[in-house]
This record gives sequence, structure tokens and C-alpha cells, in this order.
Amino acid sequence: MFSLLPLLLLLLLLSPLLPLIPLIQASRARLSGKCHHDVARSARRERRLLHVSTGLLLSLPIAHSHAQSATTTTTAQTHQTAPVLRIAIFENLDYPLSIYDAQHQLIGGVQKEFADRIARSIGADAIYLPYSRRRIEQVIISGEADLLCYTSPQWSDKPDAMQWSIPSLPQLERVVVLASQPVPEQFARDLPGKRMAVQIGYHYPTLTALFDSGQTTRVDMTDVPSMFRMLERGGADALISSESEIEGFFKRFPEKRTLFKISHQTFSLMQTQCALSKKSGWKIDAINQAIRRMQNNGELTRMMRRYGLSDH
Repeated sequence: MFSLLPLLLLLLLLSPLLPLIPLIQASRARLSGKCHHDVARSARRERRLLHVSTGLLLSLPIAHSHAQSATTTTTAQTHQTAPVLRIAIFENLDYPLSIYDAQHQLIGGVQKEFADRIARSIGADAIYLPYSRRRIEQVIISGEADLLCYTSPQWSDKPDAMQWSIPSLPQLERVVVLASQPVPEQFARDLPGKRMAVQIGYHYPTLTALFDSGQTTRVDMTDVPSMFRMLERGGADALISSESEIEGFFKRFPEKRTLFKISHQTFSLMQTQCALSKKSGWKIDAINQAIRRMQNNGELTRMMRRYGLSDH
């Protein structure tokens, strides 16, 4: 028979603890509630952080897209520049045709002002490419440059290989002598028997017959300052040069002006033109329209006079 004695003994031993059971259960309930509350609060905080992080992560591609779009727009705006007109210029021309800064960058002069106006008129940005006289015509023919101004088909070896504008900038040549000598005005009468300082490679149609016959001696020099030095030292009786180059010499050496006299009579007058490459995308009609506009509104005359040059 099963004995109840052990069970009775166990009840007697646990009886003092019976009143604590409700307290333990209440405490466990409170502890459990606090834990659940903390867990819930922690879960809510994690959900909030997750929501914020997710929002930030989702916003990054959008922000990047906006930044990329802004950059693309700025880049596109930057590259929306005018087409370029490549202008060949004579590298050895000085004031007033070309004005350079201390770094020998072209900053002004008749060549630049004239070509700048053409470029603006046709909606182009002008860039300037200096070349020697020996090479400058070939770069137009080959298409390496678009435009060359202050030249003439009469000076060209291959005039048919280029397109020519209407006459634009006049080039006047004058005779210079020492201040102590009479100024020649009747050239056919006064120049025979004279030694004439001229630039090597230049053509002087008025004097060709006198040079060929030996009635006038041609003294070839490489540049205008050399011509003036030759005249000053007595190695020549007179020199012939363009008005612009004469003014350029006196601009550089103002103290020399009183040593010389310049003829009032024009020795020669050449209406220079612009040569446009046949390989250029620009049209000669547009160049001509720009030149006519400058002639009609007086811009060309004002520019020439500003540099001390005659416009006819």
C-alpha cells in the first residue's frame, strides 16, 4: 500500500513558504512586464533607427542623381561655346598692327581689333596663330588656319588656292629720308640714282624698272629697324616702308623721330584683303558682310585713326 507519510512530511516542510508564492508570482509578473516593456521599447527604437537609416539610404541615390544632373547641366553649359575662327597673323609685325604683352601674348593692334570684329559679327570666338611670312600662306591653303587678313592676292604665290574678301585695310607706303635731306615727292624724278633701303623679298612695282635698269640701287634689309639704321649711318639715301611700320618704329624709338622726314606723298597704296581657306567651314560672304558693316558704320576709319594710320 502506498504510504502518505512522505507526502505529508513534504507539505509540512513547504508550508512556511506558501504565503510567499503570491509575492514571487507578482514579482515575476512585474519583472516580466518590465522586460517586455524594455524589449518593446528597444524594438520600437530599432524600428525608428531602421526607418531613418532606410530613408537616408534611399535618399542617397536621389541626391547623387541630383548632383550628377547638376554637374551634367553645368558641364553642358560650359561646353556651349561659340565656334572657333582660327586667324593666322604675321609673327614679325609690331605696333600698330600687333601689340604684345611682356609674355609676348597678342593683346591688341590693328590686326587683332579688325579680326575680333569679324569674329563677333559671324558669331565666332577668335584664336590667333602666329606664323612667319614664309609659312603663313601655306597654312591657309592647307586649312590649318581659316583666315589671314592684311594681305593681298598680288603678294601671293598661289592666289587662286584661296578665297579673297573685298578690300578692307589700306596699306600706304611712304618714303623716309634724313631730316637734313629734301623729301622726294616726284618719285619718278627724285629716286633715280638713289640707294633705296627696302625689305628683302618685297615687291615694289613702281621701282621695278629702275631696279632692273640699275638706275636705282636696291639695298635689301631684313626688317624696318635695320632699314632705319642703314639710313641713319649713310648706307642708303632713302627707305620705303608701310605707314604702319614707320609708326611702329617711332613708337618704339620716339627719340628718333626728329632725325627723319616722311613724304607727304603716298608712294603706293594697296587695299589689303582677307584670305579665307577653301577648306574652312566659314563662308566668304559672311566675312564680306562683316567688313562692309565696319566700313559703313565708320568703325574701320575710327580704328585706323586711333593708331595714327590713314584710311585712304
